[in-house]
Parts: sequence; structure tokens; C-alpha cells
Amino acid sequence: MNSELKKILILSSALLSIGATSLSAFADPMLSSGGYSRQLQKMEMMKMIDANGDHIVTKAEFDSYFGSLFDALDTDNDGSLDAKEWVGLKGKQKIDIATGGYSRELRSMKMMKLMDTNGDHKVTKDEFLAHQSSIFTKLDTSSDGELDAKKWLTKTFGK
Repeated sequence: MNSELKKILILSSALLSIGATSLSAFADPMLSSGGYSRQLQKMEMMKMIDANGDHIVTKAEFDSYFGSLFDALDTDNDGSLDAKEWVGLKGKQKIDIATGGYSRELRSMKMMKLMDTNGDHKVTKDEFLAHQSSIFTKLDTSSDGELDAKKWLTKTFGK
């Protein structure tokens, strides 16, 4: 193989690598692993978040639920979640106000890393709620501040 061809191959490889990195940087900042979105978008989770039982999740209900969820995870009440709080004690990973599947997917280190926007290995309540708010926005395709079952079940992640 001549040196000119080697240079072209090396340059092509580098450009492809940069392109792949750029695409992931511009991908939905979101948000989740496939398992997380599948577990969140189950009707059982919608019912847990729908505080008044009217089959519509409002932004206020969504925010209230995820605020309570954060508080349940923040066992030392310091306003942030470290890795031990995030993962939970062995055998006690299920969060009482969530389904088992959702608890398992939320408590993955991948999800913690996605929410830890400043990279300090802790997730503050603001980071947690901002992440959840972006999920609500993604699901609220009509921008009316409400999620009915159709919006809830629409596969909007991983497109």
C-alpha cells in the first residue's frame, strides 16, 4: 500500500470518528437508555404520576412527582444524589413510588451520568428536575402542558 493511500485511509478514519462523536453530541441531550424510556412510558407509570386520576399528566403533576421521587432517593437530605444513593442498597433499589422496572432503569449509572450535567459525580435536584422537564417537553408534542395516554405511549425516544 503506498503512502498516499495510507494517508487517505487514516484521514478518512479520523473524519468518520469525528463525525460519529459530533452526531452523539447533537443527539437528543436526553435523555435516556431505551430501557428507561420503555419503563417510563408504561401506563402504570402514567397512573402513578397522574395525581388527580383524570388520565392526563399535567406539567405540574409531572414536576411534583419527580420532585417527590428525588426526595425519596436523597436519603441523606443534602439536595444531591451521589452514586450510593443513586444505586441504592442491595436489595432495596425499588422506589416505593415507582414501578420496579422504572426503578431499575432509573438507578443505572448510565442514567446518573446523563443527568449529571456538570460532571461532579452527583446529581442535584435542579439537574434531576431539568432532565425530567426535558423529557416532558419531548413527550408534549402539542406543547399544551398536558400528556394524555396517546402522547404518553408515543415512542419519541431513540428515533
